[in-house]
Amino acid sequence: MGGFLKATACLTVLLASTSFSAAQDNNAPRTLTPRTLLAPTEETASPNTTPVPVKTISGGINVQSLDAISSESLGVLSGSNAFPSDMWNGISRPIAERLIAKLPARPSAPYLRILQRRLLLSAATPPKGSSGPKSLLTLRAEKLAQMGQINDVLKLISSAPQNEKTNDLDMLQTRVLLIEDDVTKACAMAAQNIQQNDNPFWVKTLAFCRMMAKQGDQAQLSLSLLKEMGDKDPVYYNLMDALQVGERGKVDELQSPSALEIALIKATKAQLSDQVRNSDDANFLNYLTKAGDISATEKAVALNLASTQFLAQAYKNMQFTPAEQENPIATAENLDSFKAQALLYQVSAQEGQLPVIQSETISMALDLAKSNTRFLSTARLYRPLISTMPQSIDMLWFAPTAMRALLAAGDWETAKAWYLMLRNAAFTDSEAAKNWTDVRPLAVLAGFDVLGQAVSQSLKNWWQAQEETPESYEQAARLFALVDGLGLPVPDLLWISLMNGPRLSDAALPKPGLWTGMNKAAQAGDLGETILMMLNAIEDRPLKDMEDTFIHDALAAMRKIGLERDARAVAVETALQAGL
Repeated sequence: MGGFLKATACLTVLLASTSFSAAQDNNAPRTLTPRTLLAPTEETASPNTTPVPVKTISGGINVQSLDAISSESLGVLSGSNAFPSDMWNGISRPIAERLIAKLPARPSAPYLRILQRRLLLSAATPPKGSSGPKSLLTLRAEKLAQMGQINDVLKLISSAPQNEKTNDLDMLQTRVLLIEDDVTKACAMAAQNIQQNDNPFWVKTLAFCRMMAKQGDQAQLSLSLLKEMGDKDPVYYNLMDALQVGERGKVDELQSPSALEIALIKATKAQLSDQVRNSDDANFLNYLTKAGDISATEKAVALNLASTQFLAQAYKNMQFTPAEQENPIATAENLDSFKAQALLYQVSAQEGQLPVIQSETISMALDLAKSNTRFLSTARLYRPLISTMPQSIDMLWFAPTAMRALLAAGDWETAKAWYLMLRNAAFTDSEAAKNWTDVRPLAVLAGFDVLGQAVSQSLKNWWQAQEETPESYEQAARLFALVDGLGLPVPDLLWISLMNGPRLSDAALPKPGLWTGMNKAAQAGDLGETILMMLNAIEDRPLKDMEDTFIHDALAAMRKIGLERDARAVAVETALQAGL
């Protein structure tokens, strides 16, 4: 096959130059001044240690190398956005490479995604040891591509010296260019690389380019020979046939969408089955989101792959009668989830809408989101509205909801302001006192109440207010593990009280080697290895489903390597996922 491909290269490159251009701080409870914990907006390229949403496409990143002697050390984050340049100390290269390759493509919480992205984009001296078949830069870029961080991939690859770019990097760059719909550049790279490399990817890409340039005969010649040599990719070939005759493509099954398949689906405006549209692939979800697929948009935002602006626009596009908008609460109760959320958002986001109405509709929207595990993404959607709502006495009932939503969305400063209003009212208002008791453990995790006596009292009061149910015991075990993992005091009597409760349900256990490795790496102060072990242990499972002792150890491990505020962010996300 290699001989054929090299021979084909002579034919396929002849018209390349003419045709491709035509293709397409700690505070006591009595401290009233909010701690400064600013959260960047959704457009911020690289968050530091504050929990914030992450856009799929990020900008404003500065390239940094460490007096780099090779591309292995390169990164595109700098300053406080990046991890230290010695973060790979203590881990061997083979282990680092293996763990990077196995990182989850879809981290289950926004802040886990932030940690993983920082790890992959930070400039650092490479670990010691023999290298595998792929460079460290390639492994990092490939994982970012799987995560849907396409612009990050392009910036990372472009930071490498031209003479150190491998065929793996060139193929990856071409794939992400196809995903980004930059067909001209992708085709130019294919034309250049096919002269030196006989990988079928280049032939198939060049055939696609020729088809886009209305050179179907030349493209089909290459494809026919590829088929005869045993290449099997029915989705690709069917879409190429549709592209040649100018028909709309059709895809009924698609296990793992490739960049070429996504490009062909775009080019042929292919009809997709429900099974295909239900894909969890990050790059395919991004394509479906941009194409206006409602279900994919909700999923992409929930997975922190896309900006909430896509979801807001999708909600605004829904049509409702004036009668439905006049009584949104009653109407939403009888609608399916998406239509209900769309109606509630439209009413909430109306220009000049009264805060009292916004509080009702937003509260219902967040309650609905809890039932389908979309609370964090829905909170991000409503952050701009909640952040500007007045913190007045008539909004006191809304304070717990506002605090939870703003913590979930990363606006910890405004969340603390709502919390302080509730705390101050608790001394004279019994309902406010009840609500304060309910949310105070979250304030402990976020660092709003951190004095030992305040922490102990808040936990005691919260536990005393709970009904004795299996669910409350599970919530208590999770909460006490989170607090203890942050190094804060949990009274012995509270631990003892759990002994009288029912047997807790089974939780997700990580692989013992990863759990033990995380603890050992943290004890040694090895940052990169600790984060790699932790992220691999969690995989793509929700934090709330992980075993409490592991979450405790993960928080303690992060603190040992100097990531105190990062640990708080993970603790808060875990608590919110668990419904605290």
